[in-house]
Amino acid sequence: MTTGGAAGGGVDDRLHSLYAATRELMTATSRESLSAVVVDVSERVLGYPLTGVHLRATDGDEGLVPVAYPGAVRERFDDDPPTYTPGDRVYEVYEREESLRLGGPDHPDDPDRGVVVPIPGHGVLIAGTERAEGSGDGSLRLVELLAENTGVALDRLEREARVNELHEATRELMEARDAAAVAAAATNTAHEVLDLRLNAVYLRSTDADRLVPVSVTGEVRGLYGEVPTLGRDSIGWHVYETGEPACHDDVRESPRVADADTPVRAGMAIPLGDHGVFFAASERAGRFDDTDLALARLFADTVEAALDRAEREELVRRRERQLARQNERLDEFASVVSHDLRNPLNVAQGRLELLGDHVDSPHLDHMETAHERMEALIDDLLALARTGRSVGETEPVALASTVTSVWRTIDGGGTVSVADGVGTVEADASRLQELFENLFRNAVEHAGDGVAVTVGRLDDPARSGFYVADDGPGVPPTDRDRVFERGHTTAEDGTGFGLAIVAEIADAHGWDVRATDAAPRNGGGARFEIVTGEGERTS
Repeated sequence: MTTGGAAGGGVDDRLHSLYAATRELMTATSRESLSAVVVDVSERVLGYPLTGVHLRATDGDEGLVPVAYPGAVRERFDDDPPTYTPGDRVYEVYEREESLRLGGPDHPDDPDRGVVVPIPGHGVLIAGTERAEGSGDGSLRLVELLAENTGVALDRLEREARVNELHEATRELMEARDAAAVAAAATNTAHEVLDLRLNAVYLRSTDADRLVPVSVTGEVRGLYGEVPTLGRDSIGWHVYETGEPACHDDVRESPRVADADTPVRAGMAIPLGDHGVFFAASERAGRFDDTDLALARLFADTVEAALDRAEREELVRRRERQLARQNERLDEFASVVSHDLRNPLNVAQGRLELLGDHVDSPHLDHMETAHERMEALIDDLLALARTGRSVGETEPVALASTVTSVWRTIDGGGTVSVADGVGTVEADASRLQELFENLFRNAVEHAGDGVAVTVGRLDDPARSGFYVADDGPGVPPTDRDRVFERGHTTAEDGTGFGLAIVAEIADAHGWDVRATDAAPRNGGGARFEIVTGEGERTS
């Protein structure tokens, strides 16, 4: 304790010392340490050796428990100062917020002199002395001033504690799966953390014509039984529609109240964005102050954010369900393609071979070509069915070895070269192979068997990724967007699905793909760039 001053000084000196002690009150980090400062100031500065700070019990019990007191008090009560309960005159000081003189005219038999003053909303400060003097009006006012400052400091501690508890409770809100779960977590948090026994979350109905009580506390159900919905002429709807919170000292005096005999008196209504309204009420008029409203608004902001998140996640889940149904249909489609089309095609190809043993006709070659084209179409359609799905697990995949491995499966002549330092890319390895297969086949289809293909890394610090370039005829500028459309092809024997498959595999990875010109040093031709990210480079 660094406060100057002495108990024997004048009122002005003690007042000065009291103000100097306020800084320590306002920087205390717990009600125990704060109460210890109060006892020290009362004893040393104001001259009351029999000082005690008694505050509301924190375990829910009624009574004012001793929090801090000096050795002289401990000796007097054998280390166990009393807890004051309703009916005791000290407790009445807390209830009525009226100071009591010890040993005054109304209590001449008191063995001690001093005062009991209320710490508003928290408890009492007892400042006693064995001396007959020292409890005049000037001394009483100094003790009351100390108690008022103590109340302000305790208010600050409670606010900080509630804000911290609200932050901790945010996790439960943010983990709630849907709006109903968010509402339930919100009413529970408001009850336990903000001590709002009567609270409820109302959300907008599906027809957007009323507010529906989605979650209410047990105390609310105890008052109302069946909790009503709120229409457009209610206080709640007005708050929801205007987006402005409302705080009423007595809701019965509001022209919008539906029931003038409502059992609640004080009330707060805080908007939850487009979702609804958070309500808090009390059976005591004037129960809520500016601090309560500020905390409720902070809390409502968190609830609104949780409802926003739950709504987004519900949209994602709905989209996932739609994709699952689409994938089921794709599986059915793949089954039809692979079985109902390939089987008759195999029969036709077999019959064609038998026919060739008995007939020598130039039409046979055209029929065989048509069968081969049909088989290629079936393969590409199956590939498209697979590329409509999400990628599997990704891992760093070496581009150079993947390119070399895939090129060995491509029919026709030609060469492939891989630039130095092409590195790796985070990908589903099998899907990446499909992407290269289709790019390489596209190069062979359009540039012929002698095509030269180059694979390298994008030389752009703003984008990471890789490219596949060839020395063929290239892609006209007017077709560079259309080449990724299903069915678009300029090759006589092309199916028009190869580059569409490339685009869908890239999209499944979250990549972008575009067609452009190959660099002149690569012989011109087409260049396909796959951008895997921004601001980073392929490792």
